[in-house]
Amino acid sequence: MQSIQQSAPCFEPDVPAVYSLHSDTTRSLHGAAVHTNQVRSFDVLAARFPVIRRLVGEMSFRIVARRFILREPPDVRTPSGYGENFPRFLRSHGRAASIEYVADIAELETVRGRAQDAPDARPLPASSLSSLLARRTDELLVVLHPSVFLVQSRFPIVTIWENTRDDDGSVMFERWGAEAALVSRPFLEVEIRRLPPGGYAFLRALSEGQTVAIAARIASEGTPKFELASNLALLIDANVVIGVREVASPFGQSGERCMPAGSVGVVGAGTMGSGIARAAKLGGRKEEDATDATAGAER
Repeated sequence: MQSIQQSAPCFEPDVPAVYSLHSDTTRSLHGAAVHTNQVRSFDVLAARFPVIRRLVGEMSFRIVARRFILREPPDVRTPSGYGENFPRFLRSHGRAASIEYVADIAELETVRGRAQDAPDARPLPASSLSSLLARRTDELLVVLHPSVFLVQSRFPIVTIWENTRDDDGSVMFERWGAEAALVSRPFLEVEIRRLPPGGYAFLRALSEGQTVAIAARIASEGTPKFELASNLALLIDANVVIGVREVASPFGQSGERCMPAGSVGVVGAGTMGSGIARAAKLGGRKEEDATDATAGAER
């Protein structure tokens, strides 16, 4: 049995003062400007990866952040999105499980920032969505909110994130299992939810334009414990659906409920993969396609 904090890696300094980002040593004007930018970069990383900072400890975080800043220095003005490559940088420190799961959580925190900056969109009311999903699912396509991202890991990343964001990560784990996360911002705040079994494959298939029935079949083939009801309940509760439409029937007619699709960021490299792939934009019918379909239905 091991606590979250005990399982996190400890990054050692290359030189005695490599982590000293706030030193008061006298510098030239140019050196002072560089130092100020490094401090600002560190502050951005600390704000963007608060759970990683708690997991590895203050000293280790300063060390690895300093290394990252030296390898990928920002522009003169540090953007708030600085640190997109931080998870990949963490992976470069080795293939140990302790490195891998910390990098996976860094991916989770990275897409959390992307979800915060994603375009706004109004989710369908839960009552309307429930009635729509009660129809034949083999003809329904759903449009996911543009802030939706999926992260999959062979570690319990959602559980670790939940237990470390507000405390020291001292929760004890008897068993470490795989978890997948749904990250979204349907309203003002970013939400992170643990997906039920098969949820990652199900939502990914939906984001790629599959019908609900086909997405369920894909998820069932990969995960025998997949339950359509629990995954549909999550879609409704999470408020991540902004549109539903029916695919064209054999008689050339399509449903009238049609809205433009968003794009979904998907992060994952398989259920037991050794790493997390770069976020990819998937699916997403163009707005003009959706408009044409609506016009066809009206005709």
